[in-house]
Amino acid sequence: MIINYAYDVATLQDVWNAAVSKWIAPIIIMVMGTLSLKFLLNRQWSQFINFLSIGIGVAVVVYIAPEMFNQNSALMNSVSDTAKMIN
Repeated sequence: MIINYAYDVATLQDVWNAAVSKWIAPIIIMVMGTLSLKFLLNRQWSQFINFLSIGIGVAVVVYIAPEMFNQNSALMNSVSDTAKMIN
Protein backbone atom coordinates (compact mmCIF):
# COMPACT_ATOMS: atom_id res chain seq x y z
CA MET A 1 0.00 0.00 0.00
CA ILE A 2 2.80 2.42 0.82
CA ILE A 3 4.57 1.66 -2.45
CA ASN A 4 1.49 2.62 -4.48
CA TYR A 5 1.14 5.86 -2.53
CA ALA A 6 4.79 6.74 -3.13
CA TYR A 7 4.35 6.03 -6.83
CA ASP A 8 1.30 8.32 -6.97
CA VAL A 9 3.18 11.12 -5.21
CA ALA A 10 6.14 10.73 -7.56
CA THR A 11 3.80 10.86 -10.52
CA LEU A 12 2.10 14.01 -9.22
CA GLN A 13 5.49 15.60 -8.62
CA ASP A 14 6.46 14.85 -12.22
CA VAL A 15 3.21 16.39 -13.45
CA TRP A 16 3.79 19.50 -11.34
CA ASN A 17 7.39 19.86 -12.54
CA ALA A 18 6.28 19.49 -16.15
CA ALA A 19 3.47 22.03 -15.71
CA VAL A 20 5.78 24.56 -14.10
CA SER A 21 8.60 24.19 -16.60
CA LYS A 22 6.43 24.00 -19.74
CA TRP A 23 3.45 26.26 -18.97
CA ILE A 24 3.55 28.38 -15.83
CA ALA A 25 7.10 29.71 -16.08
CA PRO A 26 6.91 30.70 -19.77
CA ILE A 27 3.59 32.48 -19.18
CA ILE A 28 5.02 34.42 -16.24
CA ILE A 29 8.13 35.32 -18.21
CA MET A 30 6.03 36.46 -21.21
CA VAL A 31 3.87 38.66 -18.97
CA MET A 32 6.95 40.14 -17.32
CA GLY A 33 8.56 40.73 -20.72
CA THR A 34 5.43 42.37 -22.10
CA LEU A 35 5.14 44.72 -19.14
CA SER A 36 8.87 45.47 -19.33
CA LEU A 37 8.52 46.31 -23.02
CA LYS A 38 5.52 48.55 -22.25
CA PHE A 39 7.55 50.45 -19.67
CA LEU A 40 10.53 50.67 -22.01
CA LEU A 41 8.44 52.11 -24.85
CA ASN A 42 6.83 54.63 -22.48
CA ARG A 43 10.31 55.60 -21.21
CA GLN A 44 9.51 54.68 -17.63
CA TRP A 45 13.02 53.53 -16.83
CA SER A 46 12.63 52.66 -13.15
CA GLN A 47 9.57 50.46 -13.77
CA PHE A 48 11.36 48.85 -16.72
CA ILE A 49 14.38 47.93 -14.61
CA ASN A 50 12.16 46.68 -11.77
CA PHE A 51 10.09 44.40 -13.98
CA LEU A 52 13.14 43.16 -15.84
CA SER A 53 14.88 42.25 -12.58
CA ILE A 54 11.73 40.56 -11.26
CA GLY A 55 11.48 38.56 -14.49
CA ILE A 56 15.08 37.43 -14.16
CA GLY A 57 14.42 36.49 -10.53
CA VAL A 58 11.38 34.43 -11.51
CA ALA A 59 13.38 32.65 -14.19
CA VAL A 60 16.14 31.83 -11.71
CA VAL A 61 13.70 30.53 -9.11
CA VAL A 62 11.68 28.45 -11.54
CA TYR A 63 14.48 26.95 -13.61
CA ILE A 64 17.53 26.82 -11.32
CA ALA A 65 16.15 26.36 -7.79
CA PRO A 66 14.95 22.76 -8.24
CA GLU A 67 18.45 21.76 -9.31
CA MET A 68 20.18 23.79 -6.60
CA PHE A 69 18.10 22.39 -3.76
CA ASN A 70 18.04 18.79 -4.96
CA GLN A 71 19.08 16.25 -2.30
CA ASN A 72 22.31 15.38 -4.11
CA SER A 73 23.33 18.89 -5.13
CA ALA A 74 26.63 20.42 -4.12
CA LEU A 75 24.86 23.25 -2.27
CA MET A 76 22.85 20.90 -0.07
CA ASN A 77 25.88 18.69 0.59
CA SER A 78 27.95 21.73 1.57
CA VAL A 79 25.26 23.05 3.92
CA SER A 80 24.73 19.66 5.56
CA ASP A 81 28.49 19.18 6.03
CA THR A 82 28.77 22.63 7.61
CA ALA A 83 25.85 21.91 9.93
CA LYS A 84 27.47 18.63 10.98
CA MET A 85 30.75 20.41 11.76
CA ILE A 86 28.94 23.02 13.87
CA ASN A 87 27.07 20.40 15.85
